[in-house]
Amino acid sequence: MFTKPEHGWINFTFKEFSERASYETDIPNDCLDAFIYALQNNIPAVVYFDAEGYDYYLLSTKYDTYVIIEKNKLQVYTINKNIEEIAEELIQDIENNFEDWLNWMGYEEDYYEKNKGTFKIKLDKLKLELDERKDINIWK
Repeated sequence: MFTKPEHGWINFTFKEFSERASYETDIPNDCLDAFIYALQNNIPAVVYFDAEGYDYYLLSTKYDTYVIIEKNKLQVYTINKNIEEIAEELIQDIENNFEDWLNWMGYEEDYYEKNKGTFKIKLDKLKLELDERKDINIWK
């Protein structure tokens, strides 16, 4: 889903959809917060991405996930994965490159220290929300 962060930029890729996203928003915290809140409240997760010159949204529901982008024209991409599957990929992407995500905003000196514990807490909270859904089959 997300490439390894580099200098405040990532690529967000699913099948035929691939776009950049910049440090203009706090992508790791925005994504973790959106998915935690959505799963806690049984609502879709929505995340905004700024690509500097255009923007797009990730909308993940209990059935499918969509990327909505307006770049020259409005386009909607369907990703055949539900909110739980996308949340699992998010966890994996952050854990696989944890140190790089902590340096997401390398120009902000305290970002690393401020988020070191926060990321772990949010990742654990998101995992807990996913585990609880597996136990009670909330989406089925």
